[in-house]
Amino acid sequence: MAFPLKKTIHATAVSVTLILVALMGLGIRQYQLYRNHVEVSQQTEKLIFQFAIIREHVTENLLEGQYGGLASVGAELEELNLNLASVINNRSIDDHYKLTLANAIDLPGLVLLVRKISVGPVKPEYLRQLNTEIRTLGERLMLFDRVLVEHGKRELVSFQNVVIGALAMVVSLIIGMLLFFQRRLIAPLLDLVQQVKEVASGSREGLSIAGRSGEISELAYSFHDLLMAREITAQGLAKFQRVVSAVKGAQLAIARNKTRDSLFKEVCRALLANHEYCLIWIGLADEGGDVMPVTADGATSMSNKECEACMAILLTEAEEKGLEQNPAALAVRSKAPVVRMDILAEIPKGLLKGTPLADGHAACAALPIIWQNTVYGVLSIYALSATDFDPKEMELLEGLANDLALALHTMEGQQHLASRENLHGRLFGALQAIQLTLTPSGSILAANPIFAGMAGIDAEQISGRFWRDFLAPVQPGLTSDTPGLLEKLRSDEGAELVFSGSTPVRRFLCRVVPDQETGGEPEQLILVGYPLVRQETAGNGEACMRLEMIASLAGGVSHEVSDLSNGLINYAQVLADEEQLKRPGQPQNELLLKIIEAGERIAEIVRKFILYGREESQAAGEFLPVATVLEDALLLTGYHLKSEGILVETDFEPMPPAVPVHAQHMQQVFLTILASVRAALAQRFAGRDPRKKLAIVTRSAMDSVQGRVFEITLVDQGAVIPQNSLSESVDIKGIPVRGWGRMFAVCRRIVEDHGGLLSVDGEEGKYTRITFSFPLKGD
Repeated sequence: MAFPLKKTIHATAVSVTLILVALMGLGIRQYQLYRNHVEVSQQTEKLIFQFAIIREHVTENLLEGQYGGLASVGAELEELNLNLASVINNRSIDDHYKLTLANAIDLPGLVLLVRKISVGPVKPEYLRQLNTEIRTLGERLMLFDRVLVEHGKRELVSFQNVVIGALAMVVSLIIGMLLFFQRRLIAPLLDLVQQVKEVASGSREGLSIAGRSGEISELAYSFHDLLMAREITAQGLAKFQRVVSAVKGAQLAIARNKTRDSLFKEVCRALLANHEYCLIWIGLADEGGDVMPVTADGATSMSNKECEACMAILLTEAEEKGLEQNPAALAVRSKAPVVRMDILAEIPKGLLKGTPLADGHAACAALPIIWQNTVYGVLSIYALSATDFDPKEMELLEGLANDLALALHTMEGQQHLASRENLHGRLFGALQAIQLTLTPSGSILAANPIFAGMAGIDAEQISGRFWRDFLAPVQPGLTSDTPGLLEKLRSDEGAELVFSGSTPVRRFLCRVVPDQETGGEPEQLILVGYPLVRQETAGNGEACMRLEMIASLAGGVSHEVSDLSNGLINYAQVLADEEQLKRPGQPQNELLLKIIEAGERIAEIVRKFILYGREESQAAGEFLPVATVLEDALLLTGYHLKSEGILVETDFEPMPPAVPVHAQHMQQVFLTILASVRAALAQRFAGRDPRKKLAIVTRSAMDSVQGRVFEITLVDQGAVIPQNSLSESVDIKGIPVRGWGRMFAVCRRIVEDHGGLLSVDGEEGKYTRITFSFPLKGD
């Protein structure tokens, strides 16, 4: 029978308390009995002593014959009677003894007898009677004392026997209780402690709970549960450590590999270091949301053939069962991890025979490889244990998937950057631009092939030399002022430099920009130079071939720049939209807006460049309003005008009339005129100058000959173009100022072919005015 430990202890405590109370009562009773016995003994001894004094007085008076002295004896007898009455009234004396003593002693009679003798006459029989009474009283008092003392001793001894028996019973009860507790509590506890020690040391597998009952059994079960919980926790911790180690190895693989295929392969192999994973594959998502496996790997116990067989079975079953049974497709479409704890539930075991999945039990976790809302693919992991893919494990795997997505995003960015660098190289080659990487002191660290080719030495031999050994400023005042030259090169307009020793002379518009900065100071400087308008060369045929080659390259490069700029705009717009979703109601990121604006400007310039750079056969029938063609020309030449410090002031008619012109031909005219104006202003005003500006005005007006016309007027403060420069027969060398005679003649012929007029006038040293007038149809 099981006794609840709590109730047992409570009952024991109550019993011990009652026993102690009883023992205390017995002690009090024993004390009372002893006190009564002492009190009675003292009273009886006092009576005997008092009687002995009375007897001595009586004997002395009788022997001396002084019978009158017996009168005082009577008073003493009365006092003795009072003391005897107080003894008889003691409640500790049994009533039987009280009655016996009261009947045996006649003190009042003895007092009367003494009084008779003291008064007289004395008779012999009175004396004999007094003597007999005195003797009898003494004997009875002695007997009474002995009887009372003996009775008190018997009662005290009897009660002590009771106390001793009670104490013996209490001791026996306590011993029994101790034996009970030793058997039911102490011994099981000691045995349980010993078992726990053995389990902790590893010499015992578990606790033996058989035969336990009550709270001891519950305590044993609690210890057993704690040990099981500790074992489960230890197993879970070991499992978590394996997952952490596998994920860490995969992260190291991400940092180590530079190509996508090797990255996927190494990540799968690193994750399989966790022996609970049996199969891992990575797939890429297409535009329709379907997943195509790229890399798959199985556990070390699985051969390549078995791995391929498992992949074929799993993918076939997922395709047949639909989207709901395809964790990889679900993860890609939902952009969230998907876990299926019994992925092989409906797959016949016969298909999996001979593989690690032959038991028919496996869990699958599909994690989307996503970065900035772009899904690159999915990471699918198969495990044999049903306890895999708990929240903590999924958190680690999600972080790994994010790292993998970031690596893919970085690889795409690197490829895009490499493409842009290749594009830059092709652009530099097509434009014959030079580039130098300099130290802050001016030493050359690296040079592009264009610069090395112009210098006539290898790029390695250029490294370490001073950049001034190859480039010199056009302005004489900057030849010896190196700090001033560097300051001008760092400015927005840059400085014109001449390549030393080159024939013919090559002039470049150069700028210096910082490359990398550490602590606010640039570690490297980049010097970039774009070729300016070149002087005549002897080989016109070679120059034409070269210009034709550059034009061909520029067309292809322009298309690629257009594609890249559109991609740049799209990426920036996606980032701006994501930021608006994350922070609704907040102003848009200024940097992203600037990127979008700059990308749109690049796209617009390249679009115009492609439009006007096509061959004439391709552009046949391409007519645009002349005002639009003029605006496009300013857009294409805006950089050169700005870089040379030319301020362009425009006053365009708000709603110009539509005067259709051949876009490519008229663009050639405007670009030629703008180039001549730019060259004239650059020749007259070096560097930045407030007079270095170009005013362009468009308006509708009345002409006495043509009627209503649309006029375009360009006014600059450069050198004047002679009137005869518009004749085709004038040699180029006959134009000392600009050298554009034949080109102006071509421009005038093109304008006249469109029914318009081109005129030039001005005042030497003050201004030049170039006027286009096109008749308006219907007027």
